[in-house]
Amino acid sequence: MKPAAAIVAILLFAHLSTAQTASPGTCSQTDLNHSADQVQSTRKRLLELPIGDGAQTDVSPAAKKEIASMKEALGAFIADYVQCVPLQPNVAKIQGQLSALSHTFQMPSGSIAKEDVPADLGKFGFELWFETKVFENPPLLGITAHFSIECGHDTVLFLFAPSGGLWKEVLRWRKEPYTRVDGGTMAFDYGVSPTDGDGNWFLVTHDIAPWCSSTWSGIRYSVLRPTADALHPEILFSADDFMWWGNEDYGTLTVQKDAFDLRFHSASLDTGVHNRVFIRHFSVIGDEVRRTQPVAVSPRDFVDEWIVSPWEEAAQWSSTSSLPLLRKSHAQWSRLDESENTLLEYYSMRRCSDAQDHYQVEIGEATGPKFQTSRSFYFHVLGSGAYTMLRVSDKPDGRCIGPNLLDENHEVR
Repeated sequence: MKPAAAIVAILLFAHLSTAQTASPGTCSQTDLNHSADQVQSTRKRLLELPIGDGAQTDVSPAAKKEIASMKEALGAFIADYVQCVPLQPNVAKIQGQLSALSHTFQMPSGSIAKEDVPADLGKFGFELWFETKVFENPPLLGITAHFSIECGHDTVLFLFAPSGGLWKEVLRWRKEPYTRVDGGTMAFDYGVSPTDGDGNWFLVTHDIAPWCSSTWSGIRYSVLRPTADALHPEILFSADDFMWWGNEDYGTLTVQKDAFDLRFHSASLDTGVHNRVFIRHFSVIGDEVRRTQPVAVSPRDFVDEWIVSPWEEAAQWSSTSSLPLLRKSHAQWSRLDESENTLLEYYSMRRCSDAQDHYQVEIGEATGPKFQTSRSFYFHVLGSGAYTMLRVSDKPDGRCIGPNLLDENHEVR
């Protein structure tokens, strides 16, 4: 360890030891200094790895090995550090101490002058930073470690619970080894549910697949429960979706005692609508994770979601009295969604007078090599927030003559 780093470590250790309420001998300056040095040694090896020209998406065997080594080094470092953290943790102090001990660096947001661009920009290990959260119910300390890979990052999440006057690791989340950069992480985030009546809780994670050249990517999310082995949590559910993060909306997650809600932007069936809000709302009852309403923010988006979703899900949002006909319509429109010879466009969305919150959504379908043939179809949607598909028709309903809510002055997104 360099002299300046040693002085920092000694000062931090003195502060931590003073605040420590755990059993004597659990907080070791020697162990902490050693594990911090291991993080720096591994980071140095990462920085020495060659990178491509921005189009390189493969992760070499050497990079794969050093990524695994970095995760192990971070695990040892965090394990040593939390032994020095009191059971009444201070988030700001923890992040400051972790940063000082491991010499973290994170690129500032916004643009920077050309002469200020660091020489190691874009390299493996270039950035290293930590984020800390404290939860009251359940009582948990969460520490997230992020480090650079080419075109993205990798992340390890550590969750600790108080046990016998110390912090005990109860769950660790990390990516499996990968051979392309999209196996890493970008914009990782997580939430922990409040405990249920039996004292159980679950973890929800989400991250974006990094890539070197596009703001269209995949968003991945999972639900996990802790087990007796912190390194092997139980995966209750995992899924992924196509998404667009060009507006720097990387997804918004809300976690409740028995549900979670993840919202992000992705493509609409109408190519003239660059993106729409996607809602992934799930109930979590026991170990069963099931998608539930809401599934869209507007009737137009509900039609979009109803068409692109598998019938097993769309059926739950369909009128039971029209289920056979709606299943047939869904099958037809699902095929159109996958066709390269069909262009879809939302022409109108109008309120209907026969029932409150009844909407008629008109879709124009253009077909043929040059989309010369066009006709309209009308989707009837009932509801506000939670929607139901009533029917699909090739003729408009005379009761649905309200203003077009998709017009500029009435737009509903």
